[in-house]
Amino acid sequence: MSTILGFDIGLKRTGVASGQCLTKTASPCATIDVKNGRHDWNKLDALIEEWQPSSIIIGDPKSDDPHLGKAINRFKSHIQQNHKLPIIEVDETLTSSEANQAFEGRSLSLDKKTQLRDQLAATLIVESYFSDS
Repeated sequence: MSTILGFDIGLKRTGVASGQCLTKTASPCATIDVKNGRHDWNKLDALIEEWQPSSIIIGDPKSDDPHLGKAINRFKSHIQQNHKLPIIEVDETLTSSEANQAFEGRSLSLDKKTQLRDQLAATLIVESYFSDS
């Protein structure tokens, strides 16, 4: 069964979700920290090794923020140079807003909500890819 990994790339954290191509389902799986504009490449590499994805899905925020653009470009370069996996960009407009709504009224710490929000946003990106394909 073919697996993909989806990423909601951010300036502080990147949410990660796995997707199963046969069932067209997605699940949150991790959060990667970003410090000083740099992802935790060791964690990213370990996730790719663990999941062995056939491709990578990246949310395209349609943002004019040059810092976010640089972070996304560094992320894509790392994938291309170190893993040689196909990268598919998917419009991620409003995924973080949808993810925030999912946690309204729940008694979770702010840190836990933030982590889960990023993972859920990545899940929504993968689900969007599946619904469009």
